[in-house]
Amino acid sequence: MKKRKLFVLGLLALITIVATIISYNAKSIQQLNNEEEIKRVVKSALNIYSKIVYPSEYTKSPDIKIPSQLIDRKMNEVTQECEKYYSAKSGILANKIKVFQTAVLGDAYSPSDIRTVEWKINNIKFLETRIEGDTATVIADVYCENKMIALIPIDNINENVKPEEMTIEYQKRLYEETQKLPKKLVTYNPKGVMRYYFNLTKENGIWKITSENFNYLPGYEP
Repeated sequence: MKKRKLFVLGLLALITIVATIISYNAKSIQQLNNEEEIKRVVKSALNIYSKIVYPSEYTKSPDIKIPSQLIDRKMNEVTQECEKYYSAKSGILANKIKVFQTAVLGDAYSPSDIRTVEWKINNIKFLETRIEGDTATVIADVYCENKMIALIPIDNINENVKPEEMTIEYQKRLYEETQKLPKKLVTYNPKGVMRYYFNLTKENGIWKITSENFNYLPGYEP
């Protein structure tokens, strides 16, 4: 009888240990799944910047006119992408839609004859991913670069003009004359590293970004 009691107690202890291990593993798997999904959301949100780039046939020169239908399609595309990854509850969604739509229009109707040819992320280093229930914070360094082309008037400025001679009338005339000058196509390829700070929350089982801030790392300021 005593042996049977010891056997039952031992079996109960074993069951408890196994149940604890299973529960711990289940929580660990859920934590890993959440972390993986959060990183996917952050990466996808950052890649929305690449959506503002127009097809290659329109990025050979800034003076190529972009059809209004394509502009509208781009506007809808960035809006839909923002809705996937940003929370409508915090106000960030409306702000990000405005930012990306402005970028789409700015690239199509640039007053400075500049157009984006390529925007890409070379690397994302996740420095911290902290999850507490249905909220999370992320810190990541983002290594990105873009390629832009610009039409620049060939320099024909009189460098001997004195500051007192730079009247409003002179500047206006200079601008008009410069616009008539032949222009050359110039390519820019800026690179940067930015540290991003994200807050996320789980809404109806889906992780959404509720806040986003960044600063340039030293040496990479524009």
